Amino acid sequence: MANPVKPTWPISNNLTPLEQGTVHIWSFHTSRPSKEVELLSKLLHKDEINRAMRMRSLEVREQAIVGRAVLRIFLAGYLGCEPQDIIFASTGMGKPILASHQGLYFNLSHSHGLGLIALSNSVEIGVDVEKVRLIENSLFLAERFFSPWESHTLSQQPGPEMQSIFFQAWTRKEAFLKANGHGLGFGLDRVEVSLGRNETPRIRFIDGCPNEAGRWTVLHLEPGMGFMGAAAFLSTQNVQSLTWHWDGKENPKMM
Repeated sequence: MANPVKPTWPISNNLTPLEQGTVHIWSFHTSRPSKEVELLSKLLHKDEINRAMRMRSLEVREQAIVGRAVLRIFLAGYLGCEPQDIIFASTGMGKPILASHQGLYFNLSHSHGLGLIALSNSVEIGVDVEKVRLIENSLFLAERFFSPWESHTLSQQPGPEMQSIFFQAWTRKEAFLKANGHGLGFGLDRVEVSLGRNETPRIRFIDGCPNEAGRWTVLHLEPGMGFMGAAAFLSTQNVQSLTWHWDGKENPKMM
């Protein structure tokens, strides 16, 4: 098991009601002892286990199981039911939703030992997290998957900053694509995002929907040391984002 990621958000086990105009974002560790992974796997349905078992390595499989189980634990905490009672469905584009449509929107992401869950009671939301790491061919990937402006902006960054800006772009794009339900099939290069530490996070342009970009809100997230993330949702109103880290010692409970 890898060393746990050092979280940057306050630790809490307490849930508060999701109010209109707020989003809740929780971070959690996905690297857990094998015995704990086995216990968490008992919360999952057979199809979730089968999906995880098709993944390429034991580490990735276990983190997928933990991520899905923790998602069930949080949804159950907000809905007031048991984790095993959560029934998932999916949109026509494959995005997971609650089968009961209980007015709770959510999204899950995890990377290299750290997971994020974003929740809202009013808007579809997408979230992505990545460990900031050296990508040898980041400029080549940017030319292939980013817009010309994004690729040029990345190429102008000094070496130490280039990887951070690369993952800033990647997480913002993926959070948007997960929120709008299209996923990566829509094309990373078809959505252009703001870049740079001094730039307000936003969607600059959406191919085929030139008037839609201004309707989206993007949040910049730094949930752990060496990690970068983003959340995106369709809203032009001021939305309050509340962030916490769940240490896994107690199941989250509604206050």
